[in-house]
Amino acid sequence: METSKKLETIYHNGQPDGIRSIRRNLSTMTVYVIPRPLLSEAKNISGITRPGIYYLINESDDNKIAQIYVGQTRNGIARLDDHNRSKDFWNKAIMFLAENKTFTLDMISGLEKFAIMRAQESKRYKVENTVVPKYEIDEYDLASVEEIYDEIQFIMGTQGYKMDDSKTSLDEAAVLHTTRNGIEAFGIYDGEKFEVLEGSQVNIDKKVNLERYNKQRTELLENGSITKNDGKYILNLILAFNTPSGASDFILGGSTNGWTEWKNQDGKTLDELYRRGN
Repeated sequence: METSKKLETIYHNGQPDGIRSIRRNLSTMTVYVIPRPLLSEAKNISGITRPGIYYLINESDDNKIAQIYVGQTRNGIARLDDHNRSKDFWNKAIMFLAENKTFTLDMISGLEKFAIMRAQESKRYKVENTVVPKYEIDEYDLASVEEIYDEIQFIMGTQGYKMDDSKTSLDEAAVLHTTRNGIEAFGIYDGEKFEVLEGSQVNIDKKVNLERYNKQRTELLENGSITKNDGKYILNLILAFNTPSGASDFILGGSTNGWTEWKNQDGKTLDELYRRGN
């Protein structure tokens, strides 16, 4: 039986997409969600100068992470001033801050390294950290670091951000594929979101009817998330879409019906698997 979890959220300026602080019952860590335009306003919140780690996020128009950066701070929100001057890509910061006695300096350094490694392993978005810190995580601290990261991953999930590597628990029987026009791509569907997996091919030569997908393709080509290999364009991260058809449109170009394009290993379409209940 799964354990219930209780979260308390404060909307500091009364807006659902404004500044938020989130805290899990019995936790000594508080989470602050800060839209970049409200950075100055967030500095007035009590407790926001404590140590911890943070994520800088470039959130797309459909509320998905496109780029991410992980850092540590010993004086809370003040660290974001440097990034506000030097980094253009981000539009939201999420800070995980705790009491000094909870996050020692060693714990912060270990947690930062662990979070960067997990972000890079996830292959869900472009990670702006080009170097993993050389800090050595003490074996006695590792269990605590993993426990804290589990809470971070849970909180991020409540905000709609997946942080895990979907391949670690991937059931091959659940993988869907499309091979139309010589393009080979793979994905998974959970009933809500469709995720196109790393290694899928993209038919760049055929434009998508929906222009925002053409723009997304261009951006991914420019930042190296799609690369050309032996004449094929390969996706180097996991992309999430709101619909199966959005996923197949992006991959194949034109306008497609994802419910019939995506099939499982037995050849059954997504329509047969989900809509017909077979």
